[in-house]
Amino acid sequence: MSVSITRRFALVLFAATVVAAALPAPAVAQERTVNDGVYTDAQATRGRAAYRAQCAACHATNLFGGEMAPGLKGSGFTGGWSGATLWELADFTNATMPQDAPGRLTAQELNDIIAYILRENDYPEGAEELAIDLANQGDPIRIE
Repeated sequence: MSVSITRRFALVLFAATVVAAALPAPAVAQERTVNDGVYTDAQATRGRAAYRAQCAACHATNLFGGEMAPGLKGSGFTGGWSGATLWELADFTNATMPQDAPGRLTAQELNDIIAYILRENDYPEGAEELAIDLANQGDPIRIE
């Protein structure tokens, strides 16, 4: 009797393996990156004005940094932020910038400034505006 049960179990296990192998593999979520076009040109243009008003005094008009602050363009930016998410960049920026009044930027200004930084680093624009919500990490967009 135990041989019969063992055979049945083996047959059921074999059938389950065959069925599982025939099913399509679950789709793996594709992680987005800044190369996927995560801001619009209009947003980056607004960000340029906000950057000049809020950030350029320390980070320089050309974004290459100065005595008081690191660069936000080229290797000064990509070297420091590569592998991080835009949410992490936004959270850090909100917590520490502007240096004289951290957290002063509105959500719109913060997103616009990040869009401008992305454009200045030659990341492609897209069809939708960047909309990082600091209260929700949401869809992680990696910096490359």
